[in-house]
Amino acid sequence: MQHTLTRVQPELDADGLAVWQQLGRLSGPGERQAAALALLLWPGNDAERRAWDETVRGVQGAASLRDRIGRLPPAARLPALERLLLRITLEQPLEDRQMLLQSARRVMCADGSVSALDRLAWLAMRHLLGGPVRLHRGGLREDNELSQLPLAMRQAIASLSAYLARMVPEPPRRERVDAAGAAWHDRVVHEVWGSASVPPPCQVPDVDQLGRALQTLAGLGWVHRPLLARAWVDAANTRPGLRTRLDEPLPVAAEALRLACVLIDTPLPPVLAAHFIREPA
Repeated sequence: MQHTLTRVQPELDADGLAVWQQLGRLSGPGERQAAALALLLWPGNDAERRAWDETVRGVQGAASLRDRIGRLPPAARLPALERLLLRITLEQPLEDRQMLLQSARRVMCADGSVSALDRLAWLAMRHLLGGPVRLHRGGLREDNELSQLPLAMRQAIASLSAYLARMVPEPPRRERVDAAGAAWHDRVVHEVWGSASVPPPCQVPDVDQLGRALQTLAGLGWVHRPLLARAWVDAANTRPGLRTRLDEPLPVAAEALRLACVLIDTPLPPVLAAHFIREPA
């Protein structure tokens, strides 16, 4: 009998809680930009850090803030970033938000490469900084099955899922889709297509194709969004994948799927939420 691995949702320690509270008190646009960009930094990436230094030059206390943010556990970084971006969206003008997006791109590109996860994070930032989204509710007679969605919507799901397959269930070298990623994609699209027809193969979209897929998915009905998130998570509830213990590192798959849930405006399924901190009240 296979042993089932479980993951209990982590909580912040006293130091992490102090950083979390400090982020909630930031009020100046410069401080908030410095904090948001610090949450994007890859540990040990000197090129990104130099770009960060140049971008936030003149912001008082920025280096100290960056160092404190650097002590946040990986499971807290995306929740902290989302919380901070929502405050920026509610309280700062469009010009500030556009400047933050430009700065994020500059920091991410500083080392000459942009990872699949970086691009997904930037798209999620742009989405959150765009403000609240009115979700399509769908009609009373609209079928709740993903397999009954229009073909264009199902193709968009397949395209986004193919992009995610570079990181789910486990990122291969050079971020190409390996056998595990292709198998994960097949499980998702078979659920979306059902048994009536042959689903498309895993073809990773380019930047323009990914943008068009996300634009199409903006019209996805509110009832279908959690179904899609659950399909992604159920297919990744393997090892390697989301089936990990609390003492194991945060899977890249968990970060990628969390960002994907942001992009389709749906809550995290419990299995996915368990990889990230329980947010303090």
